[in-house]
Parts: sequence; structure tokens; C-alpha cells
Amino acid sequence: MRFSLRSSSLAMAACYALLTACSGQPEPAGNPDQTHSPTQSAPAFDLENVTWPQDASDLIPDPAITFGQLDNGMRYIIMANDTPEETVALRLRIDAGSLNERDDQRGISHFLEHMAFNGSTNVPEGEMIKILERHGLAFGPDTNAFTSFDQVQYQLDLPSIEKDVLDTGFFLMRETASELTLDPEAIDKERGVIKSEMRARNSVGLRNFIDSAAFLTPDMPTANRLPIGDAEIIAKAPPERFRELYDGYYRPENVTFVVVGDISPADMEARIKDTFGDWTARGQAGPDADLGSIDETRGLEADFYTEPDVSTTVSIAYVRKTEKKPDTAAQRRQNQIDNLGFRILNRRFATLSRAEDAVFIGAGAGANTTFDIAETTQISATTTPENWEASVGVLEQELRRALEHGFTQAEIDEQLANSRTGLENQVAQVGTRQTTGLAGTLANSVNDFVITTPQSSLDRFNAYADDITPDIVHNAFKAQWTGGGPFLRLTNSTPIEGAEEQLIALYESSRTIVVTPPEDKGAQSFAYTDFGPAGKIVSDNRIEDLGIRTLVFGNNVRLNLKKTNFEDAVIRIETRIGSGNLEFAGAPDGLLGLFSSNALLLGGLEAHTADELQSLLAGRSVSTSFGSDADSFGARVATTPDDFELQMQLLTAIITAPAYREEAMGQLRKAFESFYISLDAEPGGIAARDVPRILRSGDNRYGISTEENLMARNFDELRAILERPMREGAIEIGIVGDIDEQQTIDIVARTFGALPTRNASPLPFNEARNTRFPDDRTPMTLRHAGLAEKALALVYWPTTDDTDQKRTYTQRLLRSVFQLKLTDELREALGATYSPSTSITNSTVFPNYGFISASSEVEPEDVDLVFAAINKITKQMAAGDITPDELQRARQPVLENIEESLENNSFWLGLVASAQSKVDDLDRFRTLSSVYESVTVDDLVAAAATYLKPEAALQIRIISDKVE
Repeated sequence: MRFSLRSSSLAMAACYALLTACSGQPEPAGNPDQTHSPTQSAPAFDLENVTWPQDASDLIPDPAITFGQLDNGMRYIIMANDTPEETVALRLRIDAGSLNERDDQRGISHFLEHMAFNGSTNVPEGEMIKILERHGLAFGPDTNAFTSFDQVQYQLDLPSIEKDVLDTGFFLMRETASELTLDPEAIDKERGVIKSEMRARNSVGLRNFIDSAAFLTPDMPTANRLPIGDAEIIAKAPPERFRELYDGYYRPENVTFVVVGDISPADMEARIKDTFGDWTARGQAGPDADLGSIDETRGLEADFYTEPDVSTTVSIAYVRKTEKKPDTAAQRRQNQIDNLGFRILNRRFATLSRAEDAVFIGAGAGANTTFDIAETTQISATTTPENWEASVGVLEQELRRALEHGFTQAEIDEQLANSRTGLENQVAQVGTRQTTGLAGTLANSVNDFVITTPQSSLDRFNAYADDITPDIVHNAFKAQWTGGGPFLRLTNSTPIEGAEEQLIALYESSRTIVVTPPEDKGAQSFAYTDFGPAGKIVSDNRIEDLGIRTLVFGNNVRLNLKKTNFEDAVIRIETRIGSGNLEFAGAPDGLLGLFSSNALLLGGLEAHTADELQSLLAGRSVSTSFGSDADSFGARVATTPDDFELQMQLLTAIITAPAYREEAMGQLRKAFESFYISLDAEPGGIAARDVPRILRSGDNRYGISTEENLMARNFDELRAILERPMREGAIEIGIVGDIDEQQTIDIVARTFGALPTRNASPLPFNEARNTRFPDDRTPMTLRHAGLAEKALALVYWPTTDDTDQKRTYTQRLLRSVFQLKLTDELREALGATYSPSTSITNSTVFPNYGFISASSEVEPEDVDLVFAAINKITKQMAAGDITPDELQRARQPVLENIEESLENNSFWLGLVASAQSKVDDLDRFRTLSSVYESVTVDDLVAAAATYLKPEAALQIRIISDKVE
């Protein structure tokens, strides 16, 4: 369960990820014609007689979609889609959120979302998740919900189209819509969970957002109607407040039900009518939300926000009134034109940020709508404390350069090429769109935009794109910088005396500086197309039962292919080079952190800077990528058949011609400075920094190095590590997807296959494989610099590596059962924590290394309670307290996930990429389900007794430095 902010002012978008709770963000709201802002949100069309967006539009909805409305007013959308086969996604959208709450109900919309899992007329409290788990749904990935300003959405991703699974899914959605019992005792138990969630989400990003919203739109309810609510109301609101909100807004006329999957639309329509047709609203309908107002008469104002862990940013914004616009062909064209100016300006900022003397780390501009009341146009930069003054001038002058001089045709063409490619790819891939993605888009479209076919979107774009001129884009851009303002805003980790006055003075001083037109740069061509004579194949075999073809070139490069039909016009590639992080053993502390920070790619190629590559690759479906894992370097990217050769040329160039440009180091050091300001602000930051290193007895390849160590690293040190594997390290390439095998082989032969002879196998680096769990299990206390109320309780038990399949799978299922029990104990029974979690690591690289962990974010005084609960659960499991039902609930989602993975290219790529070097993994795959099915309750009990011993556990508490 989670809450989210779905208003689209730039300040809101900036902290969107910070405010998303539970297991992920809301599904994308769609991007029709690549112009609709996915964060735009509105309560409903205010036009008369409008049921669907297409009722007020000249756009024709996708004929594959069924739209309907029951006699009671409930709307529904149905779409058949068979990717993956035999699965169904259900979405129940309530058109009311935190904006609809009264002052004495703040947070209850989100609280109601939690209560949907805590008892209804026909489902006892605590049973809904168990029912779903028995059918193979994992809580989080398959079963979830979110609350935003204007909606609550419930999500079920059913792994089967069997009648009993569909019956259960529809039944539970109806229970949620109209049958929640809202039992006072259940509400009281959940108060602690909500309190825990509020504590977890109370971050510097949230507090910064509230200040920004209050400054930019003070007469709108945004800042005081956050979905997470008010702590006092959450703690004390009586049950009748819940019932009033539930009956007032969970009503048929406020609900849209979405069904997407491998189904018959006619059958689903009948099911919907049968399930929801007799639903009658109770009580009086709740009033429409008060969205506030905008004062366009406000002039130049400044705002300063400070707290120790906030990054340094400067911004310039304008806010103007707006209103709901029907989604029409003309409006989509205008949206495209409006966005072009911002995209070009952002492209200019990307170029400036890469300069050696850049004063900011990154900057961006955009214009977005908030509740169809306010249009906020904003430009913002992240910088360092010593460079904020200079950043004000750069922002002001670059904005004014665009306003006074506009844009070049070359800049416009680059962005149009990117748009056209995106639309063309959507057309090519239309037959294999994912069911869950479609369900999310449909659910979020119901009041905002028409779902049209990808082909019609491309046709509309092609009809007007060539007529877009610099003058058209310039005029559209200027029209958006109007209204109240300019509003200047600065955030910084330390107080600045007279910050607001300084902001205004710097801004007005900058405006006296003359700005010149942008430079119109000439076109370049990609320099890396010839790597020498094509390589010759010396080995060519097939693994028939898995459909994998394995080849070896004369230079020892290995190639593994699998042709699939799971994604139209998509090719997925993974390159595995050398020995990865093993090669950093003994390297200076912080060097692996430098490499992991994208240092190599920021340096560009010998013939092209990173900025030049961005222009060269415009309109092409390729990615620059190079990273590492425990035992290999390389890339994992996706492209299209048309751009496959360019993608392989680019990946080959990255390992043969990296530039190590010094300006990239300057950019990185600014980013590191900003990063470390907030690293210790949360318990999770300390956990990420210190705990991985503790669990590996000080191995500096894990965790996060100190700022001093990271800042001291340089490209010469990095080149010394990478030069050998780049030049001679073993290469294995996996390619999966919509491929022509012979064309694929020929292209690899001309790129990686044309390189000089490589090592046939990765170097073993045996001396680098000695990581071990710490022997000292004395409980540890770490300190964070954030709020005193935040603490993190962590427990780790050493286990084993991944060499024994049955042993590993037994431990994974034990971890899953542990998660079920820990959730029941801490979240449901004690109401002490919002998100207890468990995890497991069984190393494939370090012999005899692995661990199971449990963690929970709580208040400091509850840390010992968590440790006691964990100790109690592990002792009970070791004593035999594991039931067949718990095993089924842990195992069934795993088995269903395996079944779905068989139609997933990303899953196959993980297997194919190492099909020659890790042959044992193929045998394990063949017995994947059967080994999981062979695990018994007795196996789990024995594993608990073996590994989850109290004396073996390492307890770590992370508490604030403000707590004694």
C-alpha cells in the first residue's frame, strides 16, 4: 500500500519518488502522442454530458478497448491482451483522494486503502492477503494500492485465468468497493502502522516539497492535503470519520473498473455486471474537492529553505491560472510544440553541466498542470553550496537566451527525431505490450486523455512535424513564462543570512547582462563503424530444449542467441567482460564507487564527447551503458532490429575507445559533494553506506566509501584497473528477442568478433574471493544525523553460497515464510512497523558466503521489541512452527512467477548471457519448479534450526545521533 503525489508542478515531480510508499510507484498514467504529462491530474471533466474523455474529443479511441457504464453509474474498461498469456490485471479506481477530505479527515483516504486489507463483510480481518497468496499473488508485486490527491487505486495482477482465480479477484475487488467493515479494533491496530509509514516518509524531500508548494501555490490545498495525512487525526479519528468518507466517495458513480488480459471482453463484461450491477451507494455523496485558487498579480518574490540534509538548489518559476482542456488532436499538437522548447533548453543544460567549469550538477525546465487550476513553469538547478550564486545567473541567462533568441532548427530536429523514434517503436511493439502496463495506463486515463492506437499517434505526428518551425516553438515557449512571478527559490544545508534579498539582487543583476543567440553546431557522424575484418566462427552449437544457440569466434568472443516472440521489435543484449568487481580487490578505497558513478560514460569516447554522443544518437534506439557486477563488466541494454548494429558498434566502442576526459571528473566531484550532504540523513542511508561492508568483514568493494576517499580517486587509477579487461578480458554476449539469427551473427562478427584475440575465459581471481561474514556477533549501534524518531533494526544470520540448488531454494522459501510471520507479528499483531522486510543472499562468487536478513524501521524505543519478535519467530520456526499453508503461500507466488518468466525476455537474457560460461545454470533452470516443489515443511524447519540460531545472529541498530 502506498500514497503518491500526482500533481504535476515541477516541485512536486522532483520529490515524487521520495513520497511514494510501499512497494513502488503508481503505474504510468500513459503518454499519448508523447505529449501528455504523466503527472497531470484532474478530478473530472467539467464539460456537460461527458462520461469518457473521447466524448469531448475528435480523437478516436483504440477500437480494441471496450468502454461501458452500469446502470448504477460505475464505469468499466476492458481490453484483451495476451502478453503474458493466461494472466489478467484488475484495477479499481476511486475518483476521490486526499483533496476530498475535510479538515478532520486528513489522511483517512490513505488509511481506508490500508483498511481494504483488514476485513470486509465476507473476508475476515487479515485473510485477504492470505487468500491471494494461496492463488500465487505476492503482496507488493501483484497485490497493491495507492492513494493520491485525487484517486485511490487498487491493483491485482492475477497469475491465471482459471475460473477460481478470476472469481477470487472479482470478489475481492467488490468487497473493497462496498463491503469494508471498518471495525474499530482493526482501525486502532492499523493506526500504529500508519504512524510508522508517516515516520518513514517524513524525509527532507517531503519537508522541502511542502515548503515549495506553500510558496508557489499558497491558496491551493496541496501543502496541507498530503495523502499521508495529519498525525493527530490518524491517531484519534473515530470510526465514523472513516465511514463518512467511505460511504461518501466509494460509490458506483465514482468508480472505474479496469480488466486487461488474456480474456474474452464479452465474458468480462458479463462478470462485471454480475459482480457490481447490484451495488447501491450508501448515504449522501461527498462534496467535490475545493481546489483553491491562483493569484496572478503576485510579482517578484523569493523563498529560502534550509535544513542540514537538503541539497543546494536554485529555481525560477511562474504560476498562472489554467483550466481543463479536452484531449483533442489540436491540443496534442500544441502540447508537442510546448514541450519542444523545454526539451531543447534541458538539452542545453545537459551540455553546460558537462563543462569543466560548470557551476551546477544538473538543471531542468518544465511546465505542468496542478489540478487544472495552476500551470507552473519552472527552471531549477542542483548545485553546490559555493556555487549557488553563480547558478542563479546561469539559470536566468539561459532562460532569457531562449526567450529572446529562441531555438535553432537543428535543435528542433534532434528532439523531433527522438519523438518520432519513440512513436515508431510503439507502433512496432504494439502486439506485445505488457498487460500490467496497459492496465495502469487505462486506469489513469479515465478522466484525462483518450487512449488512441499507436499508429494513429504516429500518423498525427507525421502530419504536422515537418511544419514545426523555430518561430512556432519560440512563440509557444514565450507564452508559457507568464502569470504570477518570477518566484525565486533557494535550498541549502546551512543558513544564509538575507538569502531572499540576495536571490532577488542576483536575479536583477543577471538581467542586465546581454545574452547572445545559441550556437548552431554542424552535424557529425558516428566514428566507430569499422573494427577490422569480421570475425570467423570456430564453434556453433544449439541447446535444443532451451532454444539457445551458442557460438564462438576466432578471437574467443562467445555469443549466445535466443529468438523469441515475446516483444515485437525489441532486442535485449547483455555483454559480460572480464571479471568485474573481483578486479577491484586491493584497489584504493572509493575507486569502485567512482566507476559505479558512471564515470567511464561521462568521459565519452575518444572521438566524441558525451554531449556529442547525445546529438549523434538522437532518434536512435540505443543506449550508452557500462557497469559491473560481482564477476563481470559490461552492459545490459535494449534496442530495435533497425538500430541493432549501431548499438553493437556503440558497445564495442565503449570498451575500445573510452576517453577518460577530465571534465567528467569535475562533474562527478560536484555530484559527490551534493550526495554526501544528505547521505546520513536517514537510517537507510547509513545502512547502505556501512552495513554491506560490515557484513563482509571490511571488504571495501561493498558499501559506500567516505567522501574523502571518493574525492581523492582519479581516472589514472581507474584506467589502471580497466585497461587489461577492456583490452583482453573474456567476452560473452547474450542476445534475446525479435532477431534474425544470421543477421545478428554477422553484426556481432563485424563488431566484437573483429576485436583482437581475447582471453577464452574470465580470469579466476581466486585471491579476491575471500569475503567472509564477520566472526564477531557483538550487537552494533550506528548513528544517523536525521530525525530522532527514526530508527532501523537489522538482524543478519550467515548461511551458505549458491552451489547447492535444493539448499538455496529451501533457504529462499524459508525467507519467504519468515516474511509472512514477521509481517503478521510486527505489522498486524503489534502495529509497530509499516514495512518489515526480509532478504536472502547466496553468493555465486564468494565460496561459503551468504546470509538471511530481517529489518524494520521503527521508533528508537521499539528496536528491542523488534529484536525480541524476530528472536521469537526464528525460535518457533526452528522448533517446527511452520504450517503447510505457510509453505504454500510462500511457494505459490514463486511458481507462478517462474511460469510468467518463461514469456519474459529479461528473464531469458539472464540465462542466455552466460550460457557457455555457467552451464550449470542451465541444468538448474530445467529443474527450477520441480526443486521448489520438492521442498517440504520439514526441510524448512531443519533450515531454520541450522541457520536462524540466536547465537549466530548479528544485530545492528541504527539510531539518531540525537538519541542517547
